[in-house]
Amino acid sequence: MSPRVRAFIVVGFMGFVVQAVALVALQRAGVPLVAATALAVEAAVLSNFASHVRWTWRDRVGGEANGWVVRLLRFHSSAALISLGANVALTWIFVRQFHLPLLVANALSVGIAAAANYVAADRWVFAPRRDAAPAAAGLPVATLALAVCLQAQSVAAKPSSETLAAWQEHVSRVEAQQQTTAPDCTPGDAPTGDSVRVSGGTIYRWSGCTRVRNLTVRDLVDTLVKTGTPPPQDDVLEARVLQRTDDHLQVYLRLIRRSLVTVAYDTEHEMTFHRVSNRLATSRSVATRIQEADGGDHGFLWQWRSYWRYEQAGPDVRIELVSLTLSRDVPALVRPVAAPVINSVARDAMGRTLEALRSFFETPRPGKAATLPGEHPLGR
Repeated sequence: MSPRVRAFIVVGFMGFVVQAVALVALQRAGVPLVAATALAVEAAVLSNFASHVRWTWRDRVGGEANGWVVRLLRFHSSAALISLGANVALTWIFVRQFHLPLLVANALSVGIAAAANYVAADRWVFAPRRDAAPAAAGLPVATLALAVCLQAQSVAAKPSSETLAAWQEHVSRVEAQQQTTAPDCTPGDAPTGDSVRVSGGTIYRWSGCTRVRNLTVRDLVDTLVKTGTPPPQDDVLEARVLQRTDDHLQVYLRLIRRSLVTVAYDTEHEMTFHRVSNRLATSRSVATRIQEADGGDHGFLWQWRSYWRYEQAGPDVRIELVSLTLSRDVPALVRPVAAPVINSVARDAMGRTLEALRSFFETPRPGKAATLPGEHPLGR
């Protein structure tokens, strides 16, 4: 990374702080969202210009009469087109359409606009005068990239045949591994996960485990099969058994996620238990229907499978979970900001599911319900 790029990043972070503080202050003062965002961006634009003149492009500033005025006008022009336009539009879409928290939406908008802003500043605003005319072509290119990214975020999402084929191939590999290798985890540790980008989507794999004290595998599985619906959890709004046959269940769940976005899902799951012995059992949960409650499809959760392993460990039962989900791909410009948030949401969701299962079996309560074998994550 060049010193100029590093300086641009530092100045951009300083500008983001200015923008975030101004945005919160204006919102608290009752200024409407669009106007508050525009004013906050303007404050950041002026702060960034002053820092770039003194630091980032100081080797290109000076020597021409009224040069700073021309550069300020150019900087404002590019800011109006990129920072103001993209930030206002993206912030509004992320808040209104995707229901993101205000500061998260603002952070995503800043990340998308950052790359285009650098191109405009380096090749047009602070370009050497001999390069100013031809370099102006970089601005429409950057703007086009922003428009494409914006369109990708706003359209309804459906998995392509190539995406579904990649998902099936990945599932086959995981299920083959499940036959010979158990998840390597320690009860009490935080869940771990990774992701694989495929054509048109991303596959997330998370694993975790817990331990239920003073219980046998047989009693645990009997309870799960008998009741079939989850214990009380904040993210399970409704649950009911649709069909039950021996060790096979079909279950309906209405789920909600509020950590990153507020999305409700109507889902159906086919669950099959396999009793290997008195000391070992497994189960598989396959989501056969995943539909957003409002009828839309943002692509946050396309496919979902969960694999459970219940093994006797002395007087306790060790429970291991592997969860696979498929969601739409995250655009490259927002991936550095969005990926950590997505991972945090998935980790917290799996942790809550495992803890709810352990707490349910270890807490005596008359008439309690058993837990559905399946984590309830957000599809990123």
